[in-house]
Amino acid sequence: MTGAAVAGRVPVAVPRPERWLYAVAGAGWLGLLALGTVEVLQGHADHGAVGVHALGGLAMVAVMAPLVAPNVRYAAIRSPAQVRGRVSVEVASGWALVWLVVAAVLVAGAWLATVTLGVLGAVALAAAVAVGWQHSALKRRSLTRCHRVVAPPLDRDRSRRTSRRFGVRLGLDCALSCWPLMALMAVAGHNPLIAASAVGVAWYERRRRPHHDPGTAETSLAIVAIGATACVLAVLGA
Repeated sequence: MTGAAVAGRVPVAVPRPERWLYAVAGAGWLGLLALGTVEVLQGHADHGAVGVHALGGLAMVAVMAPLVAPNVRYAAIRSPAQVRGRVSVEVASGWALVWLVVAAVLVAGAWLATVTLGVLGAVALAAAVAVGWQHSALKRRSLTRCHRVVAPPLDRDRSRRTSRRFGVRLGLDCALSCWPLMALMAVAGHNPLIAASAVGVAWYERRRRPHHDPGTAETSLAIVAIGATACVLAVLGA
C-alpha cells in the first residue's frame, strides 16, 4: 500500500527562479562569438577599438551571470512564490549595476593599455596583475563573501530594499574578486576562448571551499596559461 502510494506520487516541480540568468549568459556568449567572428572576417583583431571594448564589456557582465545563480536562488526560494521572480531580478540587478560600472572602468583601462603598450604588453601586464591578485588577502576575503546568502523579509517594501542592497554588496564582492580576470579578458579583445577560460577560473574558485582551500596555486597556473594563450592569439591575429 505504501509502495503503491509512493510509486503513484506526482512529482513536485522544483522551482528555478534563477534559470533566466543562464539565458542572459547565453546571449552574452553569442555576443562574444559575434564579435570574434567579425574580427576574423576583417582579417585582424582590432583590440584597440573602443566599440569592441564597449560591446565586449556588456557581454562580459552577461556571461558572468550564472556565477551568482546560487545566491539569487537562495533569496528567491525563501520568498513567497508570487514574488520569487521579482526577488531574483532585484538581487541580480543590484549585482549587475556594480559590474556595469566596473566594466566601464575596465573598458577604458583596456583601451588605454592596448593603445599605450600594445596588445602583447597589455596582456602580459593584466596576466601578471591577475596572478598577483590571487595571492592577496583582499582577493581571498572577497571570494569568501561571494558565498553570502540572504532571506528577504516578507514585507514587500523591505524585501525590495533588502534584495537590492544584497545584490549590490554581492556585486562589490564579486568585482573585488574577479576584476583582474575580467581585465585580462578585456585586453585580449574579449576573445571567446579567453573569456571562457577566465570565467572557468572564476567558476572553479566558487565551487571550492575558499575559507581554507582557495586553490591559489591551481588558479595562478591557469591564469598564466590563459595569458600565454592570449599572447599567442594576439601574435597570430596581428
